[in-house]
Amino acid sequence: MISFCHENLRVSDLEASIRFYETQLGLTLRKRLDDEDGPMAWMGYGEEPFFLELTQAGVVRGADHIAFVTDEAEKYHAMHAAAGIIDREIPELGIWFFHDPDGNSIEVMPAAAVEKLQAQN
Repeated sequence: MISFCHENLRVSDLEASIRFYETQLGLTLRKRLDDEDGPMAWMGYGEEPFFLELTQAGVVRGADHIAFVTDEAEKYHAMHAAAGIIDREIPELGIWFFHDPDGNSIEVMPAAAVEKLQAQN
């Protein structure tokens, strides 16, 4: 069986990124590491095996985007709208996008949107 493990994002300020993912998406800090790539943090939800790996780097080269799914879409959409960070939406699916402090694109999908997309051919 193959499943998601982690998504790595290169960030310019590790502490600012940790705070951002904690406050805006509810992730918690699982682990801090220092290796040849630099200081890093693993962020996740509870016991879920997938985690977000943030690595502080002089050259930021983030992923195209990372997607999160939620069954509390109204709560998170309201929070992100109030923070003024939403920059694009797909209303027919209830999906929205915003960026973290380094410009990495984040997609938030309601669970129903994932089910709808999975059912498409």
